[in-house]
Amino acid sequence: MFKRLVAMGGFLLVVWLAIFLRQRAAALLPIDYDEDDYLGAAIHYAQALRQRDLAEIINYDFNYEHPPLTKLAYGLAILPLPPTEALPEKSASAPIASRLPQPHFQTVRQLSVVFGTLEVLALALVNPLAGFFLAINTWQIKYTSQIMLEPLPSLMSMLTVYFYLKSGRRWNFWLILAALGLGLTSASKFPYGVVGIAVLAHWLWQDFPRSSDHDKTPWLRWLAPAFLWGLLSVGFFFVANPRLWVDPLPRLWQAISFHGEYATSDYVRQAGYPFWQPLVWLFRSVPWHPGVFLISIDVFITIFAVLGFRRMWKEQPLFGLWLAIGIGFLLVWMTKWPQYILILTAPLSLSAA
Repeated sequence: MFKRLVAMGGFLLVVWLAIFLRQRAAALLPIDYDEDDYLGAAIHYAQALRQRDLAEIINYDFNYEHPPLTKLAYGLAILPLPPTEALPEKSASAPIASRLPQPHFQTVRQLSVVFGTLEVLALALVNPLAGFFLAINTWQIKYTSQIMLEPLPSLMSMLTVYFYLKSGRRWNFWLILAALGLGLTSASKFPYGVVGIAVLAHWLWQDFPRSSDHDKTPWLRWLAPAFLWGLLSVGFFFVANPRLWVDPLPRLWQAISFHGEYATSDYVRQAGYPFWQPLVWLFRSVPWHPGVFLISIDVFITIFAVLGFRRMWKEQPLFGLWLAIGIGFLLVWMTKWPQYILILTAPLSLSAA
């Protein structure tokens, strides 16, 4: 009984810490790049929702390279607020906005805080110490306290893994929730869908047929469930992506191809980041915004993660696959912005724990 009380106390402390640090950051962080873009999209969606204009939601193409789900969620958050003027639609390389409408700005930031805190809570259910490391990670705090696309897919990817593990790879309510989580992950931001690759790799690895005969039945039984689950998640992805309800394949290709062109643009090239830049971000805390982050020990979290990876691989191989595939993806992905490391901070935190 005493151990349960201690564990519950630790769990509640981690959740409180996640809320406190993100609330503080949401209040202190200055306006950052992209926040005006995503708040502007949220204002547009809120207006379309007020007018019940489904066509405007489907056909709105500003920032089309990213799926609309996160921006729609932000639009729902400001729907009860008084309408405000539309924000100018600027290019990605435009200077940072000097100010944004209130209380809309802080309201949307608060929703980011909720998403970020829920991700910490979900990881803490797996391992409270891992939840602690995720709660204090400065990159995680920064990008789940601002109006960014990261908070929702980070949460949904964590829930995908959590529900999948609960399912035991059997067709039940948990497995359907895992497919829904993966669909919503990709409908929030495409690259976070790498968690689905990790899940499918784990599934096929764990259920690999060991029959020595040439009967095809074991192989069909091996591949079919995972394939059907993946197909279900693709269905959820399209349902949660209103922009793809019309001309789905051309619009999907338009969004995906944008990233290849953007990665080779002068704006990205001028940043001059090498292919190993994601590792640089992982081995340091946020170098900007002095006074915002009360705890800055990200380098130790990553060192602990390196030391703990072997044990995690044995005890939680799915998280090991998620971390390894995520790092491989970030090294290949040509755009090296720091927010992309949130793809793997959850498994990194568990490895550190």
